[in-house]
Amino acid sequence: MTQTDTQFAARFPGIVAATFNGNQADLANYTPTTSPINTGMLSDIGRATIYAPDIQESFFDRFMRAPLTRGDSAMSARFEEVYSRQYNPNAPDTDLFNANQPGMLSNVATKNLSRQIAVEVHDYLLKQLAQTPEMIGDVMAAIMATSNVCYRDDMWVAAKEYFSGSNRGALSGQEYIMTANPTEAGFADEMVETLWDFSQNKFGYKSQSYNPLGYNTKSNQVHIVMRKDAEFPAFKKLYADTFNPEFLRVDETIDYVDDFATVAGAPAGSADLLAMVVDSRAWSITPMPDTLITEAFRNPARRSTSYFTTYEYAFQVDPFFNIAYIYEHA
Repeated sequence: MTQTDTQFAARFPGIVAATFNGNQADLANYTPTTSPINTGMLSDIGRATIYAPDIQESFFDRFMRAPLTRGDSAMSARFEEVYSRQYNPNAPDTDLFNANQPGMLSNVATKNLSRQIAVEVHDYLLKQLAQTPEMIGDVMAAIMATSNVCYRDDMWVAAKEYFSGSNRGALSGQEYIMTANPTEAGFADEMVETLWDFSQNKFGYKSQSYNPLGYNTKSNQVHIVMRKDAEFPAFKKLYADTFNPEFLRVDETIDYVDDFATVAGAPAGSADLLAMVVDSRAWSITPMPDTLITEAFRNPARRSTSYFTTYEYAFQVDPFFNIAYIYEHA
C-alpha cells in the first residue's frame, strides 16, 4: 500500500479504490468530521486572507474537459481504419462502398465522483466573526475556502488513485520494469532512455502495441508524470539535455507527483509505479452539468446555516490511446 492509497482511504472512507477504477462507483455522503473553522480565527481582527491548500495545483488538471451542458455521461470514440483495395470497375456496389465503411470503437464514462461537503456555521459564531458589515465578505471567503480545500484535495487524491490504480489490461509492450531504481547507479541514463523510447519513438509512429485495444495509434502529444523520487539534479540535467525542444518530434510535458497508487495488474517482478507516459487524449475528467454548486440551508431549530458544495465528475481512460507504465524492479 502506498501513501496515495492511505490518502484515498482517509478522504473516502468506505470506498474501495478498485471499485472506483471500474468507472462506475459512486463516491458520496462525505462530511468533514472536525470543525473546519477555528472559532477564534476572525474574532479580534478586521480582515482575513484565506489561502487555498498548497497541494491544490494538480498535474491531473490538464486533463479537465469543458463541463457538459446536458446528460450524465461522456462518450469518446474512434473509427477503425479503412483498407484500400485494387480498383475493379466491375466490382459490385457492396465492395466499392458498403465494405469500406469503417467500424467505430467507443468508450463511455459515467459519473463516478459525486460528493457533497457540508459546512455548518452557528449564529453565535457568525456574529462573533462578522463584527462589522465590512467583515461579511471575509467571513464568507473563509467559509467558501473550507469547501474549496476539501474539493481540491478530493480531486487530487481521487485523480492519483483513479489514473494510477490500475493498468487496465495493458499489453506487454506498454509496461517496462527498470533495472536500476532511483537510488541505484545508472538510473538517470536508463530512465531518460526509456522515456525517450516511449514518447519519441514508440508512440511517435502508428502502432498497435501500446494501448489495451491493440488499436493503430500515433501520438502527437504526450504527458509524462513521475514520482518525486526521480527529481534529482543528475536526472533533470540529462533529461533537459536529451529532451531539448529542438530534438523533439512529439511534443511533451513532464511533471512530478508525491506518490502513485498501488497498481492493480502490475507485471511480475515489478514494485511500485515510477512513471507514466500518456497520450494527451487518453485521460479525461469531464465535469457534469452545473458541476460545482454551492447552496445554503437555514436550520432555525439549531440556529445555524449550512453551506453545501456539490461536485460531480466522470473520470475516464480511453483504451485506444497510448499509455506506458514504468515500474521499479522488485
